[in-house]
Amino acid sequence: MPYFCIKINELNPAGFSIFLVLFLISCSQDIIFDSTQKVNNPWVHGEPLRYEYEVIDTSIAYDLIITIRHQSAFPFENLYLNTTTIFPDSTSTTYPVSFQLAGNAGDWIGDCSGGECNIAIEMSTAAYYKSAGKYQLVFDQYSRKDSLTGINSVRITVRKSE
Repeated sequence: MPYFCIKINELNPAGFSIFLVLFLISCSQDIIFDSTQKVNNPWVHGEPLRYEYEVIDTSIAYDLIITIRHQSAFPFENLYLNTTTIFPDSTSTTYPVSFQLAGNAGDWIGDCSGGECNIAIEMSTAAYYKSAGKYQLVFDQYSRKDSLTGINSVRITVRKSE
């Protein structure tokens, strides 16, 4: 048997507990931030979602993933968000982003079940941060309507790139 194989059924309870803790820690070390915020229904202009996370190591690349949970009755194929990034030196950039939720045939992209759909979209991959420090992401709905119904939550995950 290779040295890295462990027969779980042969571990005593204390050994199994140590194995489980080490396994869980090793699986989550690559995620530096993961937060989900529920969205008011309706989501109106001027009610932004704010996320703050810290980047310590600027020598490695990171992925930024947004996961949108929406109702299957959401009336649009895209979700438009005004996205602001606030950097550690307090400067910021704001830009509109269109997130495609449905394919060309009108079918929802992602996993749908029980009237809800989840779609994970990589906003950036293998990106390097110029400065260590606290970053903020601010998302404000930017649709043609002042009140947007059908968005349930927005999750942001920042992880070390593979």
